[in-house]
Amino acid sequence: MRFFHLLACGLSLPLIASACAQSTQQPAPETVPAVQSTPAQTAPAQQSAPAQSTTVPPLQLHDLPPEPHTPTPEELAAQKAAQTRFALSRLATAQANWGPPDSTPGMSLELKETGRKATADGTEITWQLVGKGFTPDMQLTLVRWPLNQNASRVMSGIVVSADGTAVCGSNAPGPQAPTDTAAATAAAAPSCAKTMTPGAPITVSGTFARGEALRVALVDSDQKHGAAVSLIPFPIVGEDKGCKIEVILGAKDAELVLIKGQGFKQDSTYTLGTESFGQKKPLNVTINQNGSFIGAFLPGTPNHDTGDTVIYYQSSTCTPTVSFHWGKDAYKPE
Repeated sequence: MRFFHLLACGLSLPLIASACAQSTQQPAPETVPAVQSTPAQTAPAQQSAPAQSTTVPPLQLHDLPPEPHTPTPEELAAQKAAQTRFALSRLATAQANWGPPDSTPGMSLELKETGRKATADGTEITWQLVGKGFTPDMQLTLVRWPLNQNASRVMSGIVVSADGTAVCGSNAPGPQAPTDTAAATAAAAPSCAKTMTPGAPITVSGTFARGEALRVALVDSDQKHGAAVSLIPFPIVGEDKGCKIEVILGAKDAELVLIKGQGFKQDSTYTLGTESFGQKKPLNVTINQNGSFIGAFLPGTPNHDTGDTVIYYQSSTCTPTVSFHWGKDAYKPE
């Protein structure tokens, strides 16, 4: 389960330069101590042979270690850009895999909507969690990964009932005494028994912007079993003749988005790209044999704080398009 790494090492857009991100910076050049000449020592002379002197060859320029290179501002900028791209790629990959790809084989998690209500912050939606493949002895912890934040443990002491509903356990002891860092972190999650009665269903709720995903998981205290699920209450989708393009927020204000495609055939010729302020750029993704693709995209445009981007696909088979708003104050819950 790859999302265990997210719990041990945070991964979110504001923290992409943290120590948890694998750095692409070059290591500092090693310093070589200066070569110091020492007096040549001669063995005691034997009476039968004259003393032999040892001479040290003069130091040549080619013998000197190379002078450490100080990166230029352009090189430093390029290194920082490469590091940012790598971190963003890791973030986008983790977000795209949150769900069945990250779940233990044979285990799954579903979200069952139980209600909606209007609030000052937008439409608040509530779900119950339904699991499959969990055993009655598993003491589970609820994990949630909001936008622009790290994935974190919310509540422990959860069990899955016979009908698959995630509920607060009768004892709700939470994880056992920690034996490693991951278990110690799990132990820090508060027990559901502090605020809930035994057998009460576990619910998650929140307000969401268009294209924003709800990402939650149930993780066993052994840190080896669990399941994750992702759901988008207000999807940003464009469809045509069975081809679908979806935009998923990777960060608030659409600083980073995931572009997901389904239903595409292996067209011999097609055009897939983006357009902002009249500027068109190709979107380089690979369409697999199932006709699906997913890629990450940074929609920001120089000299513009906000704007709209169109994602388009053109071929003889279908021509779906979808647009989304990005930039300053673009994040608005529905």
